[in-house]
Amino acid sequence: MPKEDRRIIFDMSETYQALYKLSLKQEDAPKLMVGAILKIELDSLDKQKFNIYLSNPQEGTEKMVTYSLDFMAAALMMYCRGAGIPLPRRAGKTVMLRDGTVILRIIV
Repeated sequence: MPKEDRRIIFDMSETYQALYKLSLKQEDAPKLMVGAILKIELDSLDKQKFNIYLSNPQEGTEKMVTYSLDFMAAALMMYCRGAGIPLPRRAGKTVMLRDGTVILRIIV
């Protein structure tokens, strides 16, 4: 049976918005400081976690926060729903990094 492989690409601003909104909703999630994402990378010890490097230029501060793959996927899916991007319920979903962008991969 044929499969469909979709990729939704997010810039750093969209990724920040998605993470910020979900971190406000979940009490146990690390909160994002006001600012912008400098870079995102896979954690070197655990490939199921992402390290997010943030900068607040107004205060001159930088911070690193770690989120799980599941949290990232949930944040991006919530962003898609809010933006009117349809996502099939039964599809497999995962998050990838490529050339400094975040990709929500959907396999139906």
